[in-house]
Amino acid sequence: MLGGTYRKRLEADLTRWVADGLVSAGSAATIRQSLGRDSGLRLPGLLGMLGGLLIAASVSAFVAANWEEMPRLMKLGMILAGIVGALGIGARLQSRGSDLGADAATTCGTLIFAAGVALVGQMYHLPADWPGGALLIALGALAVAFLLRSNGALIVAFIALTAWTCGRWDENNGALHLAFLIGYVPALWLALGRRARLVHHVAVLSLAVWLGLLPGDWTVWHFEYGLIAYGLGVAVVYLLLGAFAIDRGGPALLTACLPWGLIALVVGLNVELFRILDPREALPGHAILPVYLAYALALPGLAGLAWFARDRRFAVTLGIALLLTLAVPLIFWSGGAMRLPGKVAVGGLILAIAVALISAGALGGLRRLVMAGTALFGIAIMVLLWKTVGTLLDQSLFFLIAGAVLLVVAGGARRLFARLARPAAGEAA
Repeated sequence: MLGGTYRKRLEADLTRWVADGLVSAGSAATIRQSLGRDSGLRLPGLLGMLGGLLIAASVSAFVAANWEEMPRLMKLGMILAGIVGALGIGARLQSRGSDLGADAATTCGTLIFAAGVALVGQMYHLPADWPGGALLIALGALAVAFLLRSNGALIVAFIALTAWTCGRWDENNGALHLAFLIGYVPALWLALGRRARLVHHVAVLSLAVWLGLLPGDWTVWHFEYGLIAYGLGVAVVYLLLGAFAIDRGGPALLTACLPWGLIALVVGLNVELFRILDPREALPGHAILPVYLAYALALPGLAGLAWFARDRRFAVTLGIALLLTLAVPLIFWSGGAMRLPGKVAVGGLILAIAVALISAGALGGLRRLVMAGTALFGIAIMVLLWKTVGTLLDQSLFFLIAGAVLLVVAGGARRLFARLARPAAGEAA
């Protein structure tokens, strides 16, 4: 299904192409008719899904109102009947080609199963092991996602797996929970073949949560700033995966890594900027083991992006931004954060990263990179105005030099692009 943003862009392009004589009016009308037909065919399924969810909510409210008066066998029977009925309806709708309605029905059945696990444990006073219950829900949801190709069930599976690993992590005082991968890998394999963007984003976020638990139980001891460096390393890896997928036409799921990597990058860099401008927080610090692991993945990934990318200008510019990102924590570890040159270096690096992100987005046609770079640049400027770099005179000099360098870079880029475009113009003539 085409998104609304793409439809608007395509409509504008069609109008321009017809005016320029690139596309005939008849071909443009055929394309518009095809888009309208695609939208209309999905409307009944969408309305059916909403209606089914309302009916399911009505039944749930009725059962909740009379739950205490029902005998246990009747409760179990209702749970089983709800699961079998919803999955049966989903299978029937799928056989008739109503994928959206089938997904709604199977998702409803999966949610009934999840509620049933909790209710059975409550009715029979089973030992309180909610992470084990989450694992059971994840296995059931995975089975439904595999057999009936339900996107909703797959999303429930990812959420349940994430809850399971968080529960075990908390019980074991932050110990590494490798068993998560046993459930996550098959779920990821299913998600790679799905087109639903929500599935892709949930899959990426589920892994991000597990990666966030790797450093151990950092919630009970003093916050270690090495975690920020680790977060920046993971963000760089996510951005590399998204850039590879976009540049080389990789799995659509990997492109969902790009926005979340950008969010982590912008947040982490601004935290580092706040730190270095605060005398109480500008501590030397040190790297922790997960930081080395993240950097060990990020650095070869940067080399691979620069070497194998189809669009070298985009890849190299983005690679520069990510390499500078990995360099920011090094200033803290070297002890440079305590002195004025280190503060200037971090401020300059962050502004350079923002400019490189904007440039990479412009070269590769990725608006998200442009937006992230612009947000990083704007926030960094506000932070630097709020917390001075040295004296006010030092701050004025910093902005003057940074602005002059940026103007020089802009002029050089303009001349470079004009030189690259000249041969193409000659060939066209």
